[in-house]
Amino acid sequence: MTTRNIIFNGLVLGSFLMGMASCIKKYDNPAEGTMGAATYIYAVREAYRGNEITLNPSTLGGASQIQGVVISDAAAGNTEPGLFFIQQTVASANQVGDITRGIALRMSSGNVTWKTGDSLRINVEGMKLDRINGRLTISGVTEDRVTKLAENRTPLVRSANLAMLNVMMLEYESSLVAVHADVKDYAAGVLFGGERTLSDNTGPQFGLVTRNEAAFAGAQTPINAQFTGIPGYFNASGKDTTGAKRILQLRNINDTAFLSGAIYSNFPENFEYPDASAKSSYNVTATANNIDLASGNWKLQQAILGNTVIRDKYNLPGKQCIRMQQNLTTSGYVQMNFDVTEGASKVTVFYGKYYTDPSSTFRLEYSINGGTTWVNVAPNVSYMPDRGSLQATFRVNVTGNVRFRINKLGLGASSSTVFNGRLCLEDIVVYKKL
Repeated sequence: MTTRNIIFNGLVLGSFLMGMASCIKKYDNPAEGTMGAATYIYAVREAYRGNEITLNPSTLGGASQIQGVVISDAAAGNTEPGLFFIQQTVASANQVGDITRGIALRMSSGNVTWKTGDSLRINVEGMKLDRINGRLTISGVTEDRVTKLAENRTPLVRSANLAMLNVMMLEYESSLVAVHADVKDYAAGVLFGGERTLSDNTGPQFGLVTRNEAAFAGAQTPINAQFTGIPGYFNASGKDTTGAKRILQLRNINDTAFLSGAIYSNFPENFEYPDASAKSSYNVTATANNIDLASGNWKLQQAILGNTVIRDKYNLPGKQCIRMQQNLTTSGYVQMNFDVTEGASKVTVFYGKYYTDPSSTFRLEYSINGGTTWVNVAPNVSYMPDRGSLQATFRVNVTGNVRFRINKLGLGASSSTVFNGRLCLEDIVVYKKL
């Protein structure tokens, strides 16, 4: 199973630069069918019931091996000596998407010699599975029990926000995720080393933990960035997750990207207010399709608040998102009717197809004159996964008052050559200018 990297760069208003990226990457080890003596990482995690267990065929449904891709970077020094992480993606036919899980492994002695991207098969028979300081860990790994199958594999990086991580930590723990967040204790000269506080206005805060031995501990933190790392629990006084800190650990300095200004205080716009019934028709001429949302007044032209489980692509713990109409010959808009006043350096949005619809095409546009005229920010976005959603990241450089909108292009009725299905949008975020 493969995905694609999509990054666009272009100049608008002289220095107005846009880049779009998401978790659209080729990734390795999608497991399909049975694995013989091997079981899936998600099955190992589900075998844990709160107390230490010995891994063997009787506790693993007849299996004694696991397989996955190394996602940690021992050379960068931000993992404890002897500790490493692997991740596995299992192909699934469900509408939510494939199943990705990761797990921590601890050597019985010696240093980790495997590199990021190494595909490993590990005989775990006789090893212990338990939570160590909150982190679910397989202990007792020795080199003779590990077989390297391949090198330079690229594991999936899942985009999320901190609210999603918070409510689904058991699914995200010890896997690779990317989150856009503010460093709340940012100030000139504040370094990565130690623990910083991450916030993205979705509710919970996470600790950004960097060991003093890490190669990048002395680098200065940004105000905001896309941080790619490994989430987990940390309990200094016990093994339980109850009361444990929720943390994110970067692998190396290259795990920061899309540096920007801070998130505006009234974002993300998550479309949770008002109730979906307040905008259940795609075209409400009596109100010109304008509606008060949590962040301000928006125009939802040929768009509704959708809340159909599985079919609408909303992010948990939310219960609704935007759903835009299909088969139109004219554009539909999800448009801010208000300005943010401190410029913009980045815009992010989650997006996906509605249920089994064809894909569609949209673009980001901006206005600096109160919505009188709009300018296309970047090339159109048309790649969409069959299941699940992606996050698009647009880098921009605008000063002063600005507003944004998503323009879903009116390509006409879907056919064998035209793709114009319904589009779901979720968690639009605008970031201040640096």
